[in-house]
Amino acid sequence: MEYEKLCRAVEQHLHREMHTPADFDYLSEQILSKTGSSVSSATLMRLWGYRPSVTVRVSTLDILARFIGYNDYTHFRTENPEEEENPALAPASDTRRRWPRYMWPTVAMTVIILLASVVGFYIKGNSQPQEQQQPKYITNLSELKNNRQYLIHTREQRRGSLGVCGHHLGATFERAVLFHCDKPAPFAIIRHEGSFYLFSVESCRFVNILNCLTDEPLRKDFGERNWCAFDIHQEKKGFVFDFKAATNVYTLNVPAFDGILFDEWGTANGFYDDGNQFTLEDVGPFDPTVPLTMLQQTPTK
Repeated sequence: MEYEKLCRAVEQHLHREMHTPADFDYLSEQILSKTGSSVSSATLMRLWGYRPSVTVRVSTLDILARFIGYNDYTHFRTENPEEEENPALAPASDTRRRWPRYMWPTVAMTVIILLASVVGFYIKGNSQPQEQQQPKYITNLSELKNNRQYLIHTREQRRGSLGVCGHHLGATFERAVLFHCDKPAPFAIIRHEGSFYLFSVESCRFVNILNCLTDEPLRKDFGERNWCAFDIHQEKKGFVFDFKAATNVYTLNVPAFDGILFDEWGTANGFYDDGNQFTLEDVGPFDPTVPLTMLQQTPTK
């Protein structure tokens, strides 16, 4: 357009390119301050091509010419003839002006739609591998294997879970209480001579009735029962870990507050809630050689 050179001269005079509504608001204020004449930012945006072009009044061009030091637009054109045009300011050398600026939002939307289509196609093409990676939960005790490792979840998220970051049995600490971690902490559930043993994979130790991690799983410090041996029974909503010491039965329980407990909650009246009913997620293979060797040793105490 014939007045594009004037727009470029205004930007040079102002030392600022016009791209955003804030730029045009600023230019409108500067024009009013210097010339005493008002040109709205909407008119300037049409002149620069950010809105569909309409007929531009000569009086508006005159104001812009006066803003940069000329008498009027005719004076500007006389002093800046086409044949002497500065190549750096010529529209033909400025690839940004090949399309009218009011077309830019349409072009941008087209590009976004094309990118979204490509991403959607990629996701659809890879949906099958994702489906194969869905969590595998144990639904029956017969599915428990010594050579698998598990994440032990509570039934309700607010209770946290064993083996999950933020709410888990601390697998790398001496005390088996809740600690934060950088990655999930899985456990093996080892079946040995009719009992189950909870084995921390990361610490290579067993969990005992004192909420401790130990490498002496066969100690018998609680009456006739081993202090690391559990029974597991299945409820409608999950699995319950029970430990029998003398005449008392204790349940592995995650209360509403942080921590884990071995207490009698649920055993006295047969009521088990979301804190002591667990779901078991199979997360991969496990070599049970170490825990089985420890369990086959002669009790030291």
